[in-house]
Amino acid sequence: MSDEVNRSGENLLLLCIEHSYEIDENAARFPPEMLREWKAAKLAEHDQIQRSWHLNNDEVAEASVLSFDPLPLSVATASATTVVAAARAVGKMVSVGRQRRRLAHQAAQDWQELRLHMNRTMPVFDLDGDRLTVEPSRAETKPYEDALNGALAASQAELEPLAVEVVAELHAVSAADQSLGPWCDWVERGVEELIAAAGRWPGRPPSEDDQAWPDAVAELQRASAALSAAWRGDRTVSPPEPTLAVSGPVETDQQRAVREHWELLESAGPWGRVKHRDYDAALYARLIEALPLANALPPVPSLTAMGLDVTARRAAAVARNADETTYRALIRQASEQTPLAASVVLLQHLGTIAKQQGREELQDAAAAEATKLLLAEDWKAPTAWADNSNYARRLLAWTAGASHGGEVRETLETALEGNPDLLPAIIEAMGQWGETFSRDGTDATRTFQRISDCRIGSLRGWSQISSSRCSQRSLRPTSLAASDTATWCSDSPARSCGSPRATATSGNAGPSCVARPRVSSRTCQPKRARDPRDLQR
Repeated sequence: MSDEVNRSGENLLLLCIEHSYEIDENAARFPPEMLREWKAAKLAEHDQIQRSWHLNNDEVAEASVLSFDPLPLSVATASATTVVAAARAVGKMVSVGRQRRRLAHQAAQDWQELRLHMNRTMPVFDLDGDRLTVEPSRAETKPYEDALNGALAASQAELEPLAVEVVAELHAVSAADQSLGPWCDWVERGVEELIAAAGRWPGRPPSEDDQAWPDAVAELQRASAALSAAWRGDRTVSPPEPTLAVSGPVETDQQRAVREHWELLESAGPWGRVKHRDYDAALYARLIEALPLANALPPVPSLTAMGLDVTARRAAAVARNADETTYRALIRQASEQTPLAASVVLLQHLGTIAKQQGREELQDAAAAEATKLLLAEDWKAPTAWADNSNYARRLLAWTAGASHGGEVRETLETALEGNPDLLPAIIEAMGQWGETFSRDGTDATRTFQRISDCRIGSLRGWSQISSSRCSQRSLRPTSLAASDTATWCSDSPARSCGSPRATATSGNAGPSCVARPRVSSRTCQPKRARDPRDLQR
């Protein structure tokens, strides 16, 4: 065999080194015919494999594009990089936020330590011997409040650049793979909620941390994990529907009613400033309709500009220049108003306006109607105390002035004999309202509550329990129950109240002590009126 034939492909059999040496050294055992049979079998097997994968020319072209086109590979690589970067940025944001939260927690704890120290070193007791909670002065708490607010602000300031980094990576993920857009939006909402939660702490003075911060962290981590799972193709939760954004706090029905009441009083303001404006029957009717709402507002300084007295005074001013027949009709209409407090206060101001106008007969008519209403009320019905709770003390003082204290005493004794369950309502009505103001960094909050303790004996002759001392606290909790409170408009334009919102309170009745067990005897003593018209004075 020539060298050319020996080295040709027809004579080539590919073997491993070990077996090639074995065949060369044992030619008798491996004759050429056997080797040619091996080669033929291998070529036949190859041909069979080639024929088992059926592809047409188009399928071959598609497989070639998918195998060698760089764009899909580049997109997959980019999305993998950005998803991992977004997850890393979220983890960093959560870690930094937790570190900062510990600083805010320490600031809140320092403030609480101040309060505890104040109560340990300054024992204060009420007249029953029960210990009262003492609050540090504003000057003492101001540095602690500043420290807490500063820690919260610093937390937000440090998290905001990290939030920008997360959002940038999320936009890159959406650009690389649009199908991941809903999960990216979910993570972005979680970042916004985390920033908001990092800037707040419940209560001023601070209480224990609530679930707002842990919930925000958990939601962001859940959204980030779902995004990564969706990119990998794993089974994961669908993003929740985003809540509709609102431009500001949602106005409740009570807030709307108070706002509209303030706007009504503002519209009647010109009649109180000048004396020549004509009587406006429609405006007067609207003011009369607003009297029940004004009667329900707690008589505290911050709501004075919207209270029953102001509302009745504005109504009387609007009626100032009504003719005599109309004015008498208005007096009769006022005597039919409910509750009693609204009717009597309105009659009082109608009489005052009539006196200013020199219309003494109308003044006398208003005073007579008010006196008749006061003397006719027997105070036996629980609704009488409930409807007039804010003004019962004042009404009884007027009744005592219009008659004598003995009749009022007899009326109350008769009412209690018929219904002893009226005692808590009577004691509550004898109390006075107090309010406190606090700000938790986002909301201005006013807390309205009854002063918990008063000396009924200071009410002297007309009180049927004048010889005893009754504590409202011994009959019912100091603080108002949630059902007894109302949330007023946070943007209330009342000049003296800023932005009040009544809430359930835990008993903090003032900046110095939780309960103030003193009520001035001057405010409890009714003035004896020598003439029914003194009701207008």
